[in-house]
Amino acid sequence: MKYDEKDLIVYMCKKIDGVGDKTATAISVYLENFCNLFDNIDKLNELRKVNGKKLLDSAQIEALSKIINEYFPQKVLNIRYAWISVLIRDFVKNAIKEIQETALDTLLINPFLIKAFGFNDHREVVTFYFYQKVTRSIVTSWGFTVEGLLLCSGAEKSDLEGFDIKIIKRGKEYHFQIKSSPNTMSIEQVRQLNVHIQKIKNMSKQIPMLGMTYGRREQINTQIQSKLIGYPKSTLIGKELWDFIAEEEGYCKKILDWIDKVMKLYPTSFSDILEEKKLSLIKDWENTWGTGKKSIDMVLQNYL
Repeated sequence: MKYDEKDLIVYMCKKIDGVGDKTATAISVYLENFCNLFDNIDKLNELRKVNGKKLLDSAQIEALSKIINEYFPQKVLNIRYAWISVLIRDFVKNAIKEIQETALDTLLINPFLIKAFGFNDHREVVTFYFYQKVTRSIVTSWGFTVEGLLLCSGAEKSDLEGFDIKIIKRGKEYHFQIKSSPNTMSIEQVRQLNVHIQKIKNMSKQIPMLGMTYGRREQINTQIQSKLIGYPKSTLIGKELWDFIAEEEGYCKKILDWIDKVMKLYPTSFSDILEEKKLSLIKDWENTWGTGKKSIDMVLQNYL
């Protein structure tokens, strides 16, 4: 995926039931540019297969129109902003779906931690493991989303083992391994990155880098500072990374403003959704196991 306007058309079209890569690509080629999704979507009635049948039926065209109106209540011309809008919206929608679909039997309760923390109130147990599950899921999902944000901001997929994205500038390829924060690498992960760095054959053309999507240099952990080959020149963090990728000073602030703008169009009370689900899980616990320490002991028997 190149994260250009044709790929964005494909991405949006695949949200329609019954539309896969082949059909979405055909629509993208036919429409030519993203603006036509706003201005000329009715033209899809004319698009036909080799056998003469319509590529999309009227219900699918109507569904696409609704999807475009949902994601873009106002016409968007900036493709980077359009991609970021879609990626952020889908990330939030998926996070909410993950929360709402969480059930008691999906909480992985560690009986040893229960004893170590001295939990005697079933509400404490539910709260702890519900937040743990949600956090892990969202962090994992965000990793894929943030890579998409970088790719639609000017990066390409790296073709070197151990690296995620690359930027080509002045005849040089900057290959980045991307980490979310400045404190997410263990000593073993740093060593593994060094192994990948040492495998690069042409270090004058292919430059290995570590990119951290937020944080400040003083927050970079000691494992990176003391062990990473080429540190500190081999690292970019926070706005350094975003501005470098987009080749635009102040781009980091711009993308944060874009995200803020997107979510103002689709206000979500995330804390309320979390609280409602937590209370629902507590009620399910009580209906199934009862309350207090006795109910905790009953549940722990199923985990040993």
